[in-house]
Amino acid sequence: MLEQKENLLDKNALLGIRRQKKEQSRYEKARHVTYVISTLLSLAIIGLVYFMSDVSNVYRITVRGNSYLSDEDIIELSGITTKDKYLLVLPFMAEKKVEAHELIGDCRIRRLDGRLVEIDVEEKKAIAYQENVNGIELILRDNERIALEDRYRYLINYVPVIEGFDEEETKLIISNLQECDYLVINEISEIRNYPDLKYQNVELIMRDGNCIFTSPYGLNILDHYYNIQSSYISNRQVCYYFEDISGNAYSSACPWEAAEEEQMTEQEDTGE
Repeated sequence: MLEQKENLLDKNALLGIRRQKKEQSRYEKARHVTYVISTLLSLAIIGLVYFMSDVSNVYRITVRGNSYLSDEDIIELSGITTKDKYLLVLPFMAEKKVEAHELIGDCRIRRLDGRLVEIDVEEKKAIAYQENVNGIELILRDNERIALEDRYRYLINYVPVIEGFDEEETKLIISNLQECDYLVINEISEIRNYPDLKYQNVELIMRDGNCIFTSPYGLNILDHYYNIQSSYISNRQVCYYFEDISGNAYSSACPWEAAEEEQMTEQEDTGE
């Protein structure tokens, strides 16, 4: 009888220990769940505060590779602003927006450390522009043309106006200019037809006041303009002549000066 009571007590003790362990296990699980929920809730609150503050915004947007379009216009094309959340900027979507512009050939956008966004563009090369009844057309290499919106009119400051040539002559001139350096093209203010010179009828009025006369095939000498110019020291306007066959360039009296001298000589001869 005593032995049965002892066994019963042992069973009850064992059951009590088991119940105690189960309760402790439930407590540990509940405490773990509470800890996980508290941690996640804290992270959520921190994340919410972070995303609601300016600290999570794009800090700065930089633009590289552009020669024509302004930084501001390219940034506007991308749709990215410093009010956007840095982590939510999607480069591939912004790239497509920039590349939609007719003057942009390629665009790469990267998110850099420090909440910086870099926009790297490759523009198509602009050669000249023309004005017609429909407005202003920018002429790119391979004679590709784009109509300029009013907001992009400032682009004509980087290329010369071309006037006085028919369509085929214009294409030929553009074809021979397109390999010239961007900086040299930027130095040309106007490209005009000068019919008084039969074989050098392409007149280039430079922004420094000098004039160049050549044929369409002599335009490839333009990349040497700075070297040619530096070899002539003059305080007045100078006219240069480029020979397409020999590749020579020289300075001489401007055509209108030669015409005036010839007229004065004729008048002197008549007076005699």
